[in-house]
Amino acid sequence: MNDFYKQPKVLVWIESILFLLAGFFLAVLIIKKGSDQSLFYAAFILYVPISQFLYTPVFKLTGGYTYYSPMLLGYMANEKQIDLHSGTSFDHLFVLRNCKPGIELRNRLLAYHLEGLLELVSLIENKQIPESVTIVGTSYFFNDRTLQKFGFQLENASTFYRANLFINFIDLFWMYSLSRGKVAMPALWEAKKASIQGAALVAQKAKIVTLYGKLLG
Repeated sequence: MNDFYKQPKVLVWIESILFLLAGFFLAVLIIKKGSDQSLFYAAFILYVPISQFLYTPVFKLTGGYTYYSPMLLGYMANEKQIDLHSGTSFDHLFVLRNCKPGIELRNRLLAYHLEGLLELVSLIENKQIPESVTIVGTSYFFNDRTLQKFGFQLENASTFYRANLFINFIDLFWMYSLSRGKVAMPALWEAKKASIQGAALVAQKAKIVTLYGKLLG
């Protein structure tokens, strides 16, 4: 669990609201400065990763983000579709800060992703999520071969989704570099959409459990 949420609930809410207000203040400041000098609008390139960090707690507390493990979340998840994303920069700070960059962090991150998939399997098995639900994500969770082994269908990401990845380039760049243990460029132009139905994911449970066990050693 993210250590941030281990604090007393009232304190978590207070801090989350303060983060939210800080994000709003920065946005207003950039817009105000930009109205006088348009070059200030370029600051939104930096504002995107900052806002992702600041808004994460509120999104979690209000249900915008549904966490299936400390580093795997569903954005605006519903009974028809669950759009999976790796944890945000906020989650990296509180969950992975003690992991050594490189293979240790990469394996820990992969283990959290598998843990999240197993939680989804459990929710489907317990009828809390319908078997017909479509689960989608990106090939950045695993390599293409592993995804296909787990029954995911791969296709090229849409133009909109690719654009969203490039907007979040700064976060993706430093998080990917940490997972590789060196400065490394994520191949955003090769992004693929991975999808699977709930029932098909449940059928892959044994394979996921096996890989998860290997990672935990």
